[in-house]
Amino acid sequence: MKYFVQGITRLDDARTSVRQVGEFATQDEAIAASKRMIDDFLVREHKPGMNAALLYGRYQRFGESPFIFGDAGHTMDARGFNHLQYAKTRCDEICGPAGK
Repeated sequence: MKYFVQGITRLDDARTSVRQVGEFATQDEAIAASKRMIDDFLVREHKPGMNAALLYGRYQRFGESPFIFGDAGHTMDARGFNHLQYAKTRCDEICGPAGK
């Protein structure tokens, strides 16, 4: 089975933008690509002194949400991966306990 990752971005006027991220041989590779998308956004958006809640809020509002599809054409529930939970955890790691 092949796995496809798409990035969904919410636009200001309530529309969405869809970007093809890539095609992967395994679900683990698709999850890794999804994590890279999130990490790239968070590192780019993080500013000195920003706390985790603010960074996470920016991800929720402006970040690309990864969706993983199988070649059978249906959305996959990537077991063990929730993009919002991953982003929240990474915000805590990036900002540190005191928001540094």
